[in-house]
Amino acid sequence: GLTHGGFYAHFASREALLAEAADRARAEALGWTAQAVDAAPGAQGLERLMQAYLSDEHLNGAERGCAISALGSEMHRQAPEVRHVATRHIQELIDLVARQIPEGGERSANDEAMVRISAMVGTLVLARAVDDPALSKSLREAALKYFAPADGG
Repeated sequence: GLTHGGFYAHFASREALLAEAADRARAEALGWTAQAVDAAPGAQGLERLMQAYLSDEHLNGAERGCAISALGSEMHRQAPEVRHVATRHIQELIDLVARQIPEGGERSANDEAMVRISAMVGTLVLARAVDDPALSKSLREAALKYFAPADGG
């Protein structure tokens, strides 16, 4: 019910409004990703997170999901305040995933987390870009299969 002027009066600038909106989206996305991890039994948190991230629901709900996969390709054009929020979001995702990865492999947990986050975001971007639902599903299934635990559990 506000006019544009009345709405913008609550923010120092357009960039401040965008940064606030991005921060809200960051908090909401991290909330549901943490829930996916926490709801999983034992050491299945990372697998559940990836399943939720690459799900039909997230694919079709870009406005309610991860802003990085929805808007990441436009982020370099944003004001520094907005990019700072995106950077924080990405780092928090990396940290969340890294906490799910046991140390001791060939790569550090942080490196493994960065690869997984990059794959998840990239897969979702591609799956949303194509106009072939079967290909969209195959892209997401291939990523899940690739990162599935070697022991099948």
